[in-house]
Amino acid sequence: MNKTQPKGKTPKPKVNRPQPKGNTTPSNKPLSAPPRQAGVTAWQKGLLRWLPLVLCVLSALFAYWLLAVENGDFLYAAQGHNLWLPDASYWHDKAAFVGGAAQWAGCYLTQFFYHPWLGSVLLILLWTVIYVVSVYAYGLRGLRRLLALLPLFALLLSEVDMGYWLFYMKSPGYWFTPTLSLLVTLLSLWLCRWQKGWVRLGAMVVLCVVLYPVMGWWALVIPLWTALETLLDGDSQRWYILAAAVAVIVAVPLIYYNVYDRQRLGAAWIAALPVFETESARAYYLSLPFVLCALIPAIYTLAPRLRLSAPAKGWHIALRAVVAVVWVALLAWGTDRLSYRNYNFTAERRIFRAIEENRFQDVLTELRNAPGPYTRQMVLGKNIALMHTGGIGDKFFTYDNSGEPPYVRDSLRVHIAQVCGSQTYYQYGKCNFACRWAIENGVEYGFNVDQLKTLVRTAMMSGERRVAQKYIDMLLNTTFHKDWARQWLTYLNDPQAYYNSDDYRLISPLRVFDNTIDGDEGLVEMYIINYFSHMSKPDPKFQEETLIYAMVQKDIQLFWPRFFTYAGLPAHAAEPMPIHYQEAAYLYGRLEKEVDISKMPFDKQRIVDRYEKFLVATNDLLRTGMSVDQMGVVLKPAYGDTFWWFYYFCRNVHTY
Repeated sequence: MNKTQPKGKTPKPKVNRPQPKGNTTPSNKPLSAPPRQAGVTAWQKGLLRWLPLVLCVLSALFAYWLLAVENGDFLYAAQGHNLWLPDASYWHDKAAFVGGAAQWAGCYLTQFFYHPWLGSVLLILLWTVIYVVSVYAYGLRGLRRLLALLPLFALLLSEVDMGYWLFYMKSPGYWFTPTLSLLVTLLSLWLCRWQKGWVRLGAMVVLCVVLYPVMGWWALVIPLWTALETLLDGDSQRWYILAAAVAVIVAVPLIYYNVYDRQRLGAAWIAALPVFETESARAYYLSLPFVLCALIPAIYTLAPRLRLSAPAKGWHIALRAVVAVVWVALLAWGTDRLSYRNYNFTAERRIFRAIEENRFQDVLTELRNAPGPYTRQMVLGKNIALMHTGGIGDKFFTYDNSGEPPYVRDSLRVHIAQVCGSQTYYQYGKCNFACRWAIENGVEYGFNVDQLKTLVRTAMMSGERRVAQKYIDMLLNTTFHKDWARQWLTYLNDPQAYYNSDDYRLISPLRVFDNTIDGDEGLVEMYIINYFSHMSKPDPKFQEETLIYAMVQKDIQLFWPRFFTYAGLPAHAAEPMPIHYQEAAYLYGRLEKEVDISKMPFDKQRIVDRYEKFLVATNDLLRTGMSVDQMGVVLKPAYGDTFWWFYYFCRNVHTY
């Protein structure tokens, strides 16, 4: 039965009230919630869900390939230029600087590049944590998650773009410190995002004050981006938070400048930022990846506020998927292109690692496989390997001896003294110079494992047992060099075992004790050439070095006395004269008639006949009007393995 309306009352008509324009999302709903996708199939939803994960896995595999495979030798060298010790004095040494705690942790983790694959895996795991924290802290949904790959590719680039700056930078723990600092920064920003009003302000200030001495300039990022997000959120206390952010960014570095006596005022706001500079060069571009990492929280803050229309059609989803794939591909391509790639640089790292481990045949194999031309460091490595393996008189000029400057992308001036000076001097028995450069570079750029090993070797060779014990004890406290230190501790406790070792047997013949006080003026190679070409010692190995370097000097007056001394040694009486020494004697005898070479038993085919062909070829080219350099290029395939070609055409060689 229908009810009737009471008399006197009429029903109110329904009024269609206009809905408010703009965003009607409830305040408790996250701004990053994805729009409803009407008509989107399950396959398309799966694509949006799983594509970011697939691209992240591919990015991790790319990072491993670039680190452990392409730059494994460089990363091994990096751990050799690093030192971490588990004692209080080492901690206090690091803690004396702003950011020292993060550098202390970075030095510890850098040790794991002793196995490049292991250090690379640890680094990628930390980057994975950074990615997860970024996604959850800033509510990145869907394909927006791929924005979190940007700082990770920047960090990856920072690992592989420095080249020879490895030997000149002053940032301990460089390979892990920025990663750890960025992770702590993001966690701190996440904590601040949880808070509102005065609590957020207090958390921001406390975190900045506490973390600045721990990780330096990274702590200043916390108030900067917290204030930005507060302004965008419209927090009621936003102006107070902004004022507090400006205050702490200005005041905290000034306060700690008065606490740390080793802190420079001009560097207070960039403390712990890796800076690449020498007296003559500064590479700003190498610091850009870290600046980008510091800017990325701002992008995270703005990204969820960008409203994208719902991908209602399949081709919309496909387009976004293509854009995501292209984005990651561009990041990988750009990182690969900007990384430092130079065959000679990595070959040098392999060569001097092989020399350290007395694998001299591996050095020669490496040089045979190198496309050339070599750098001067590679030429030095070749000379050391031939000196210790024998046959230097037959093989020295079969390798390229010209040597090109090292490849650098800026104004950095590379010197052998910093790159391999101490190791080279030790191999030639010049222990005082080896010790000098190990200590000098350690004071300038920080002591490392490679320098400690050189100091152990030089102390043992010089009979300074207490000094050797000191450095062995330090290496016994490292993570991956204990076995090496134990071996040398055995030598220290058993001198006879040391005298029977390859380390003593190879170096001791080259030792000469005199009262000369001299200097190398930082030119390691030139000093070695001049030293040996002007010295003499009745030892076959030493005398061979004096002869070969007299030939390198192209000095006839130096050559003949050393040639006859070499020929008169009993050890060489029953041996045929090496081919390069015959080449030099025959050439000098033909150029100057001071020495009668008519009765010397030269190899007819390899010396007499070949030299005549060399002269004919040279004169024929001379008649064509070629320059000396052009003639050298033409004749090198046929005669580049001779002393004759070296004498006439290997000119203008610059050491450094």
